[in-house]
Amino acid sequence: MMKLLAVGLAALSMVSTAGEPRAVGVDDVVQLRRIVETRSSPDGRRVAMVVTEPSVADNTVTSRILVADGGVTRPVTAAIGRIANLRWSPDGTSLDYLAPLDGADEIWRVPAAGGKPGKPVDFAGPAVEIGGKHEPFRLANIPPHRAKILAFDWSPDGRSLAFTTPRPGGRPVDDGVAFDERTMDLRTLETGEFDLVRNGLWLFDAKTGRSRHVFDSIMGPVAAPGKPGMAWSPDSGKLAFVTRETQQPTDNRDTLRILETASGGLSTVDAGGARVLATWSPDGQSVLAAKPDQLVALPGGAVVATLPAGTRVSGSAWWLGDRVFAELADARHESLFAAPTAGSLAPVSTADGTLATCSVGTAAFCVKESASARPRLSFVDLRTGAVRDGFDPNPGFGRVRLTTPEPTASGYQLVPEACRQTRCPVVVITHGYDATERFMPDANEWQYPSQVFAAKGYVVLLVNEKPGIQDPVPTMEAAVRDCRFADPARAGIMGYSRGAFVAEEAIARSTFFKAASAGDGGSPSLIEGSGQTTEHVNAPLLQQVGPAAGWLTLSIHQFVKSKKVPSELMLFGDETHIFHQPKHRASAMEQNLAWFDRWLRG
Repeated sequence: MMKLLAVGLAALSMVSTAGEPRAVGVDDVVQLRRIVETRSSPDGRRVAMVVTEPSVADNTVTSRILVADGGVTRPVTAAIGRIANLRWSPDGTSLDYLAPLDGADEIWRVPAAGGKPGKPVDFAGPAVEIGGKHEPFRLANIPPHRAKILAFDWSPDGRSLAFTTPRPGGRPVDDGVAFDERTMDLRTLETGEFDLVRNGLWLFDAKTGRSRHVFDSIMGPVAAPGKPGMAWSPDSGKLAFVTRETQQPTDNRDTLRILETASGGLSTVDAGGARVLATWSPDGQSVLAAKPDQLVALPGGAVVATLPAGTRVSGSAWWLGDRVFAELADARHESLFAAPTAGSLAPVSTADGTLATCSVGTAAFCVKESASARPRLSFVDLRTGAVRDGFDPNPGFGRVRLTTPEPTASGYQLVPEACRQTRCPVVVITHGYDATERFMPDANEWQYPSQVFAAKGYVVLLVNEKPGIQDPVPTMEAAVRDCRFADPARAGIMGYSRGAFVAEEAIARSTFFKAASAGDGGSPSLIEGSGQTTEHVNAPLLQQVGPAAGWLTLSIHQFVKSKKVPSELMLFGDETHIFHQPKHRASAMEQNLAWFDRWLRG
């Protein structure tokens, strides 16, 4: 086993040292490895991480766990299909995680030094299809998969394990099902999945090996990515968890529940509209929550720390001693902030770029990246703010020639060297708001590879909308006019989701752009009978969509063709809102490159 792991790590770290840097290609973008989770060991000396490894050739995204100890990083598992919810055992000797090693997500344990995984809990509940378009645990950006367990967390004393499971309600369907706005919407009708599945909360007793059911909720811990989970109090006597009133993804109103594990008593705390962060105070009396401008303690709402103007809580938070730490973001950056209790949060480090996906204990481990620097593990000294680079999952990128993104008033620009002498065709990429200090992020660029467009001789503008401005199109046009390297007569625009709306609005209401591409979204301006339908379509349109957006985009495709304007609708089956299959991602990128070559270069 360890020999295989060593071979895997060697492949992960392989670096080409010969020859001149080569131009970046589509496969480089699709196969970028990312550190998607970090977890500091109980003693703070080691950090475990989950690294994803996409492969276009195999059309897979595998994951593996690695542990960094000092200057040495080694694999703990082989590459497997999916890993989530990484945790250290309380004694620091092993790592627990969710993975479908037997076909559905369950809890697995592997020694921290590597070895054969086993199950600390063998739960006999049903495996339910979640992710993708599946109801009711519809996670638009998570690939569909089967799960017996959704999330888990060990108590600090190691005696109890809290975990959540999908619990089908057994709703009869033979006589029809009444539509329920709390649990159903249009996609429910599309999938034909009507059963009311709840989140079940369970406690596993490590001494007896028995599990007992505690509570069911319509939408509970970790029913969607980024939503709050559960947390044990420092003395292991209480468990905080979060529920929602509906299972709709738009329901963001948290209810905090606190379980007294000894008595079984369950109390409910109204979060008052705050987002519960499920992090306990050191004395075990309060749970941290985020309001737009403050971190507060629940129950009671006492102010724990104040957020700087223009920032928001973007990730996790930690309450350690008399200091609180939180991942905050502004319009361009995300970083780790800290404050004394009742103080104002300030950046821990002044290092450039983004620090995110952090794990904070006696020290902090974060993923550091920027618009021009690939992601890597970094150590953050919480006393001095110094940042030391660690494991690089993409060393081969050191031999890939990239174009340096430059900040602009509305985002970033990538300008090929040749375009500094002669104006070049220009493409705008937008998702509305998240052209930030991240390295080729799929949430912004989707299937629009900015670096590959630049390598092919395009000026690339990554453009954010202006806050408070209802009409985004003038901002997109101004970004092109303000770029002295761009040829405004050869301008195209592309975007997915919100960006798809912006791109289609641009060709519905303006003649400025000569071609557009829209991913998994669209505008009512290009739908017949919407009440906002335009009279003209002013440029060719390419649409690339998964199943969920098909009903919308087909109407747009038919309307554009009715106006005698070229339109192509590319359908990708079994896909999520952000495409997850590497072959689909690569194909969609190649289609976009060919589309804009056709209409901007002829």
